[in-house]
Amino acid sequence: MEKPAKRFNDLCLTASSLDVIVLLKSIQEEKMNEIDWRDIDERHLEAYRRRVALVETLLDESIDEADRMQVRRHYIEEHGVSERTIRNYLRCYRQEGAEALLFYKPRGSSSPRIHDRRLREKILKLIEERPSRTVPQLRRLLSADGELAGAVTEVSDRSIYRFLAESGLTLKARREKSFGAGKKSYHKFEASCAMELVQGDARDGIWLPKVPGDEQVRKTYLFAWVDDYSRRILHAEYFWDEKLPRMEKTFGTVILRWGIPKKCYLDNGHVYIAAHFAFVLAQLGIKKIHHGPYKSWAKGKIESVMKTIKRDFQAEAQRAGFKTLEELNSALWAWLEVEYNRRNHSSTGEPPAERFEKGLPGDHRRVKDLEWFENLFLLREHRKVGKWGTIKFEGNQYHTQATAGSTIEVRYNPFNLQKVWRFENGEKVETLGLKKLVNSAVERLPEERQATERNVSAEAADYFASLRRKQAELDQQKAAVNYHKLKEEDRQ
Repeated sequence: MEKPAKRFNDLCLTASSLDVIVLLKSIQEEKMNEIDWRDIDERHLEAYRRRVALVETLLDESIDEADRMQVRRHYIEEHGVSERTIRNYLRCYRQEGAEALLFYKPRGSSSPRIHDRRLREKILKLIEERPSRTVPQLRRLLSADGELAGAVTEVSDRSIYRFLAESGLTLKARREKSFGAGKKSYHKFEASCAMELVQGDARDGIWLPKVPGDEQVRKTYLFAWVDDYSRRILHAEYFWDEKLPRMEKTFGTVILRWGIPKKCYLDNGHVYIAAHFAFVLAQLGIKKIHHGPYKSWAKGKIESVMKTIKRDFQAEAQRAGFKTLEELNSALWAWLEVEYNRRNHSSTGEPPAERFEKGLPGDHRRVKDLEWFENLFLLREHRKVGKWGTIKFEGNQYHTQATAGSTIEVRYNPFNLQKVWRFENGEKVETLGLKKLVNSAVERLPEERQATERNVSAEAADYFASLRRKQAELDQQKAAVNYHKLKEEDRQ
């Protein structure tokens, strides 16, 4: 058979450029035909098709640049490769053609170091039964076999590793077989812009005095929300319990301050799967995503934030001598604004506050109807109207225009009972008149527990005092308006 290179040289002397192009394609096809495609498994073929489709799309000049970039990003996110890998695909395709993207090495014969055919077959059978078996485990099982005990002593562990690799049973392949074909390798995910995805979580806080100056203490609980793209802590706050209204209060603060996120990523805690919270998210058009049970690594960003708060803030706050919940939260907010959100993040290389501001999209949604938004978070109770036209709620008394003896739906903000409303068929019909105020807020305390005596550090107290002063200075700078920079047309 005539060699392709000789035919190419001969034709170049007499043929037209079109004939040369046709011959180049035929030579490339002949080289591809050297591989027996029937021996290639479906996994390698599918990966080859994906690479070729990606490269040909990126090299197609008729496709818009923005669309090509979107295809590139989608491939990187879906398959967990890097930009450098994509560039290598393109280089190989330009230099050697589509065949260079196959990345397939024909399977050779069994390792010559394992001469015994029965031993090779037994090793493959043991791996097929349980792919997670290691080479030492294989050796122990084979040593217990009377027929193969002598043969396995003549084979080293390295030879067994080589045999498994040449048989397509590398450590990675065995792991995939062990966990099933549906399992995929994990890769790092990041939202494409600020407020596209918000992650929320809760954790135990520090212990504070039950009453300022009292020796009895009780535990606090922290709710926190972080932006996936920038790693900015949007809001965090300590409470005396982990009830649903506490979580919804922090979530409402996030929306009022930063806007409405597109998606929320949460665990399966009782407050996050509550029906009322699902109703709030549905009304705001926010998608809720839950990770599976016992898979805390799936929300690694908020878990990392919680560890940072525990290590950098709570460890010092425990020794700062705080007496009240207000002192603890004011110190937390100062630490967030002065320290955490303004220092470079190890993953992004930027301060979370700066990355958040630059990453906000132009179509970012915000709350337009404040009254409608506040009504979403109101809790509901039913009360019977007394003969004097009043109802009793949380020890307080309210006037109502409803008929005496009737039962009305009362909606309220658990943190402010000075205003309570009557609703009918989902519509607000009346603001109840306050007659007697005993409790200004709903207090449902968790079971009290004792804790060890806290060690107070003067250095920790001074640290948080300085953070509060810096936060106050930053707030003043934000509030100050520089009138000299106003445009001339704005003054007129």
